[in-house]
Amino acid sequence: VLCRLAALPPCRMAVDESAANESCVGPSSEGAGKASSCEGCPNQQACAAGAGRAVDPDLEVIAQRLAGVKRKLLVLSGKGGVGKSTVAVNLAYALATQGGRVGLLDADVHGPSLPSLVRLPPGSLPLRQDAQTRLLAPAEADGVRLMSYGFVGKGASSGAVPAAVMRGPMVGKTVGQMLSGTDWGELDYLLVDLPPGTGDVHLTLSQTYGLSAAVLVTTPQRLSTVDVLKGVDMLRELGVPMISLVENMAHFTDDTGRTHLPFGGSQLEAVRRHAGLRESDTFRLPIEPQVGEAVDAGSPLQLLTSQSESAHALRAAARHLVVAIGERQHGAAAGGSGSHLRYDPKRGLVLRVLSGDHEGREFVLSKAALHALRGGAGAGDASAPLLDTVEPCETEAGQPGAKLYWCGGGATVVPLGDFPHLAAAHG
Repeated sequence: VLCRLAALPPCRMAVDESAANESCVGPSSEGAGKASSCEGCPNQQACAAGAGRAVDPDLEVIAQRLAGVKRKLLVLSGKGGVGKSTVAVNLAYALATQGGRVGLLDADVHGPSLPSLVRLPPGSLPLRQDAQTRLLAPAEADGVRLMSYGFVGKGASSGAVPAAVMRGPMVGKTVGQMLSGTDWGELDYLLVDLPPGTGDVHLTLSQTYGLSAAVLVTTPQRLSTVDVLKGVDMLRELGVPMISLVENMAHFTDDTGRTHLPFGGSQLEAVRRHAGLRESDTFRLPIEPQVGEAVDAGSPLQLLTSQSESAHALRAAARHLVVAIGERQHGAAAGGSGSHLRYDPKRGLVLRVLSGDHEGREFVLSKAALHALRGGAGAGDASAPLLDTVEPCETEAGQPGAKLYWCGGGATVVPLGDFPHLAAAHG
């Protein structure tokens, strides 16, 4: 499969910032790899060669290939067997029926579900590859563009793709190539159905591909809740905003109209609070025979019936997704929650843009940039602690900004709009 997908440029000498010395001057600093504090660091050779200051060619290629995709949304749970893929497929088709241009990537290489959930039109496989760009044309069914390892793995045309026996890093690379090696064209939404866990695939997509937001899927069992909460923590650490929560298999109604809770009381409220979501961001799906019938038919529930409670709830969840992203855009334009700020002592001050022209990108003010901003006392001491804390603020001109509180006193306000050129100037 890797030879069929459009390959990314060869990997350059990498800097593993997690392994850096405690007194690291920053891989983008002019003294990187040369300062006395760099002695013994496993990154010393790479930093001295300028790897930390080089523009990552992979990111430029990825940005070009995905230029037509406006929103990239994760659908995840952290737990297997919660019906996440069924939710992802139906969200995608609900968005399409509401007028959106939609794509869906099945990122579970070890257990691809998309070939079973959506039956492709005859002649869709094998997928065609452009001779010039080497990009694969995605499969398409009822107006939604689709990609899965089950469509590109050996034996895909016969519907008998063998088990993918590969280690985590190779899985992450395969998913990355399916995402950026596919000619998605112009899309309003690209949904990425993630595998269970919090591993290589999750990190690769979150750190490299500029994600807009995430939808969480859970079930009422406590066992599911434990893993979903880990997924929430991962998203928070990576700066990916959560916009909605779906509880699947919440209840069922018998022929007499009586409601039953087969898995006990709901854990939805606990997950909602931990994720910092509003009650209006949550949706509950019942157990219904129509859902199983749709899966067996290889057709999304949205296309088979509009009468089921699940279909109604999923359409509501899709409408909410559109509104929530619109609110985030409006918040960015008004200086609201269109960005995420965090201070990493090893990397510097990291701004992740959640919406707008630079949506999904990260701009990092390295230690060199922070020293230049601070000036004055301590600016020449590369090993000295810099920031005490940082918080969003409004500049005197009324623009969104970041207020940097320096160790030892003093503060500096930096307009968020200055981050791109500051990051480039000291990168």
